[in-house]
Amino acid sequence: MIGRIIGLLSIPAVGLALWGLWRQVSAPRPLSRWTPIIGLVMAPLTLVVNLLVLRQARPEMFGVALGVFGLGFGIAWGQAARLEVVGTQVLARRSVMHLACWAVSYAMTQLLASFATAGWVAGGLTAMFFAAGSTIGTNVDLLVRRRHKLAQLA
Repeated sequence: MIGRIIGLLSIPAVGLALWGLWRQVSAPRPLSRWTPIIGLVMAPLTLVVNLLVLRQARPEMFGVALGVFGLGFGIAWGQAARLEVVGTQVLARRSVMHLACWAVSYAMTQLLASFATAGWVAGGLTAMFFAAGSTIGTNVDLLVRRRHKLAQLA
């Protein structure tokens, strides 16, 4: 029961997070050091919270394998973000693909947690491993590329 309540309450919070991420996709925005770091913290934190709350559903090793695959996908997909230096700032226009993967897997997990059996929830959590991996990979790529752009200025 508590899993359903948390699942339903987290949907508006995710909507707010998606709005913030959509702003990053719609136009080039300054890419501070903290922007990707927040993503690096929040993706695994969201996954861990869901694993703890939905502990009756265990995705097992397939989830971990998808997480590693998602990490590679995210690093590759991070290259789709355009970075440019304007003055002393690095501006980024991020790609919508990792946002779409994350949103679909998160929404699917929350809906399954609210209305489905543990077996179906495990499937949603497995997809969430991929989304967390792709988010981590994309943000690692952005941090490395941002650092490289700033090093070229010096």
